[in-house]
Amino acid sequence: MATDRLWITEPRRSTALAKVVAVRGHAFALDRSLFAPASVFHRHPQPADKGTIWLTGEKRKLERVFQRDGILWHQLRGTVPNVGEQAQCQLDADRRLDASRAHTAMHLLMSALHRANAPAMTRNPEVRGGGHFRLDFVAPIEPRFLAGSLAQARQWVTEDRPVVRDHLARGHEAKILDAQRFHPPDPFPGPPDVLDVATITGICSYPCDGTLVERTGKVGELVIAQAQATRGGFSLIGRVKH
Repeated sequence: MATDRLWITEPRRSTALAKVVAVRGHAFALDRSLFAPASVFHRHPQPADKGTIWLTGEKRKLERVFQRDGILWHQLRGTVPNVGEQAQCQLDADRRLDASRAHTAMHLLMSALHRANAPAMTRNPEVRGGGHFRLDFVAPIEPRFLAGSLAQARQWVTEDRPVVRDHLARGHEAKILDAQRFHPPDPFPGPPDVLDVATITGICSYPCDGTLVERTGKVGELVIAQAQATRGGFSLIGRVKH
C-alpha cells in the first residue's frame, strides 16, 4: 500500500485523481496523495495539509492525514469510501504555501543562528499556521547577534538558492548533514534507517520531512514577530510576509 507522495514528487501540484486502496476504521489509504501529513519524524513539526476530496459527486472536507505503521491514512468528514473508489483530491494550496515558506525561512534562520554560535535549542523548531515558526533556546541571544543572523537569512532569500529534497541512509549523516544544536544533544534526528533530507544549496542540509519551497526567493520577507527571554531560556517567533 505504498502511496505515491505527490507533495515530494510534484510539489506544485494542487489537484489529483486517486484510488482508494485500503480502509481501516474511519481512515483510508490512496494510491497517490497530494496531502502531506503532520511532520513528526525529524523534530521539525509542521501541521498536516488540508483540502477537499470529491467522492461519487459529493465534496468532503479532509479532516486528517497521518502516518501509521508506514502507511499514509486520510479521514474525511461524514463518510468513509470503499476500496476501489475514485477520489478527486484538491489541496488547500494557499495553506501549504504559507507552511512551506515558513519552514524554508526557519531553516535559513536556524543555519544563520548556528553559524553565529547561538545557544542550543530546548525544543523542536516548529512551523505554525499563518506563515509563522517558533525557535526556543537554552539562553538569551544578544540583539546584535539576532539582528546579524536575520540579515544573513534575508540575504540568502535574495540569492534565490535552490532547495533540494533527498534521502540519506544512516551512517553518512555526520559527513553530509549540518548538525542541529539541541539540548540534550540530538544533531541528526529521525528514523533509524533512512533520513528525509532538505538541502538549501550552499547553506544548510537538515533531516526534515516537512514541505519547503523550491527556491529561497519564494520565501518572501522574513521578520522576527516576537523575541523574548523566557523562564530559563529564550524564545522567538518568525514570520514570512506576503
